Amino acid sequence: MPASTDFNILDEKPIRNNFPIVVLKPYESEVHSLMSKENMVIMSIKTRINTLIISAIITAVIVSGCWNPFSPEIDPKPPPIQYHNPVDSAYKVLENLQYAYISRDIGHYLACFRDDFEFHLLEIDWADYTGNGVIDEYWGLDLEEEFTTSMFNSTNVTTIDLTLSGSSQYPWTGDSTGQSLQLDRTFNLKVYTLDGGFIASGTALFICREDTSSGEWYIWQWWDLSDT
Repeated sequence: MPASTDFNILDEKPIRNNFPIVVLKPYESEVHSLMSKENMVIMSIKTRINTLIISAIITAVIVSGCWNPFSPEIDPKPPPIQYHNPVDSAYKVLENLQYAYISRDIGHYLACFRDDFEFHLLEIDWADYTGNGVIDEYWGLDLEEEFTTSMFNSTNVTTIDLTLSGSSQYPWTGDSTGQSLQLDRTFNLKVYTLDGGFIASGTALFICREDTSSGEWYIWQWWDLSDT
């Protein structure tokens, strides 16, 4: 996936100044159907680093003295993000998503999604996330809530700073009704922890759809495009 100019935590080589970095190696594509809940969460961490969501359980593998791209004495405050209510435009639901990350508000976060929400994975990240013996190409709102709650509630994460960039918005060709809009966005995510921090960047595609009964917009599908 694309990485920032200064820091690339997915590279297997040191970045600069001889500081060690946290290296996340790809997981095996085949996962036992009876994998433990702990392993499922760890798998979700790797997936979300390749996409927009980074699970704070990653802090379990960050050891004291690891590379820290941020000043250890500074806990930066992200810029204020407006929360929209009502959400009467597609772009507003993405700004609410950004707000939910920064404020670590799981209620606001879940309010961004339809009940039939789907997070679509890169093929390299396909795995049995539900433990039913079937390889998942995407997951739904239940796992989205579980993984994100783990991140928001982590006592080792001090600050989450998410930036979404882009303004494109056009009808999604995958919806024959013409009621869905496609919004392409680039992202930059910084997670500050008690013993370091890490960043990720890339691209994602959001499919948003209006609830015609209320006029509110929701995220229907979220596609990882970080390999493009």
